[in-house]
Amino acid sequence: MPSSPESNSNNSDNALEALRACLHAERYVLSEHVVRSLMGGEVSVPEIEAVLRGGRVLEEHRHLSRAPSYLFCGIVKGKAVHVVAADGGNGWLVVSFAYVPRPPLWLDPRRRANNDEGEAMVKSFARCFFCGGDIKPVTVGNFDYRLEGKLYVIKRVPAGLCLQCGEKYIDTEVSRRLNSMIEQQIFTATEEVQVIEYR
Repeated sequence: MPSSPESNSNNSDNALEALRACLHAERYVLSEHVVRSLMGGEVSVPEIEAVLRGGRVLEEHRHLSRAPSYLFCGIVKGKAVHVVAADGGNGWLVVSFAYVPRPPLWLDPRRRANNDEGEAMVKSFARCFFCGGDIKPVTVGNFDYRLEGKLYVIKRVPAGLCLQCGEKYIDTEVSRRLNSMIEQQIFTATEEVQVIEYR
């Protein structure tokens, strides 16, 4: 029997209280996506904690086999930050994404933009293979991969982004062009890589 809107609201309120209790108890983990944002200087752990503690929930993403995830938005010292978090089970909070909302995906911190780039792919492949989430056309700032000990970065790639789990997809045309550029070693720049050995 379907639940009422009121019971859904109560469930969401309870879930958010549980997430914030995990934060207060310092029982949370960060995904690799978040670590990349930390390394790039886009966000910091104190900013993530501040947004989870007092930010506004913009979206709730539901999935049949996992707990709902919530997109939080907060302003920390004048800086807009988005954080996606969910109940990871056993009293732990999972932070899957943390970033500064920018075009082309966001018009402003609280409003998504309409983006036609990659729209054909999204219409034909509108659900994520891994989690069933909605796919949004975006331009990915960086795709990075390692080959024989070297780090390669591909910038400004039109892709589809799963709004639920963050998986990215590129269509046939883009994949063939990227493959050709890699084979021909069409590199436009070289960047210095900073390395930290955790101790």
